Amino acid sequence: MAENETMKLTRSLGGWYLFAMATAAIIGPWLVMMQWWISLTGPSIALSFVITGLMCVPIGLVYGEMTAMLPFVGGPFVFIQNAFGKEVSYWASWSLLLSYTTVLSFQLMALLWIIQYLWLPAMTLSQMMIIAAILAICFAILNSRELIISATAQFIMFIVLVVVAFTIMALFVTHSTFSTAHLHPFYQTGTSGFFTATALMVTMFFGFEIIPQFAEEAKYPAKKHWRLIVGSVLFCIVLYAGLCIVNSGMMPFDQLIETEMVSATIAGALYGSWAMYAIALANFFALATCLNGFWLASSRLLYSMGKARILPRQFDRLNKHHVPSTANWAILAVALFFIAISGTSWLEYLFTLMAVGVTITYTVSSLSFIKLRSAHPNWKRPWKVPGGVATGVLAVICGIAMFYYTIKYFDNTLWKMFAVYYFLGLLVWLFLRYERSRYPEEYVISVPTGTEEK
Repeated sequence: MAENETMKLTRSLGGWYLFAMATAAIIGPWLVMMQWWISLTGPSIALSFVITGLMCVPIGLVYGEMTAMLPFVGGPFVFIQNAFGKEVSYWASWSLLLSYTTVLSFQLMALLWIIQYLWLPAMTLSQMMIIAAILAICFAILNSRELIISATAQFIMFIVLVVVAFTIMALFVTHSTFSTAHLHPFYQTGTSGFFTATALMVTMFFGFEIIPQFAEEAKYPAKKHWRLIVGSVLFCIVLYAGLCIVNSGMMPFDQLIETEMVSATIAGALYGSWAMYAIALANFFALATCLNGFWLASSRLLYSMGKARILPRQFDRLNKHHVPSTANWAILAVALFFIAISGTSWLEYLFTLMAVGVTITYTVSSLSFIKLRSAHPNWKRPWKVPGGVATGVLAVICGIAMFYYTIKYFDNTLWKMFAVYYFLGLLVWLFLRYERSRYPEEYVISVPTGTEEK
């Protein structure tokens, strides 16, 4: 069957698959990042995760109500389009794509870093970037197939990585090497370091918002999606905080920040190579599931923008497997771009770019919730946020706070990367305005809206 515009997305994802999709997208490769996390603020990084996770809860609740009210592919794009129109929705979605594509590039590079540490220590950055590009192409091919294939693989890998993570926590905390004395001083880099770390950790909870992207492919009722969104955040608070505490308690701060691949190094020394490779396997799965989740969500976002004619109509095409086609290959192109410019400080740069993109989107989405409550009070809301508009205001405050502390972390290189990305967005925006003026009949805005209560 050839690509055609009459095909539709198919509903294939149940509740557990959606939960695994979102939670696995949130869980980052702690093997790669633990050393950096702890260097930011010491053992108090665990508290940073708790605070940042709790700040995401009101945002997640807001997303839950809007998903129930507007259960359409595109998620935040649809919310913002209904509240503020096509121009604001374009720039907010461009910001979200910044986070989606940088997280893809980050995960690909992190995967290669693990391989370098375990097997190929002589591998250069250029070689890593080439292999990362090849892997990106493989993921693009995988995600051109039926959604249920990726979702099933996601679910299985999620179960394995969670079992390994909690097993390692239990082994570490019960070993004689673990000592609460290593947790002092709790704030190793002072108040400033703690608040910066707390703001940056927003990227480690980035992922719960992909659930609305699959609203048209889910069998699980949209009015219950808030449970999956909030549940994924709470689950990851426990996982992240637990991992940080047990690793911080295994050796003094000065030694920890000099130890590469902290969890694997400690596990290998205490329990042998099987434990080290088990952690490596779990982190391989963490990277693969995160890549998969964000890749799928990215293509759904572009597909939705194509359906709304915010992007050219070619983006709303589905292939014979009922998955976005043009959008999938476009995500590949952007991911390759970020791999190419990541440079030697790819970890810090990509991690921070993820944070700023998602905090912009969280803030504007939360403002959309408030606007829709006011502008369309009679739309059907199968589930309503406890606290109403007050919860929306809290979500906006949390989003702004995360954005502010992330921007404080920018250096000249980050500002240049940020500027280049939005300059490209401006070029795309200008091109689309030109195309709309030439072919207005092909760019008729069509965005699904809420329905009135009877």
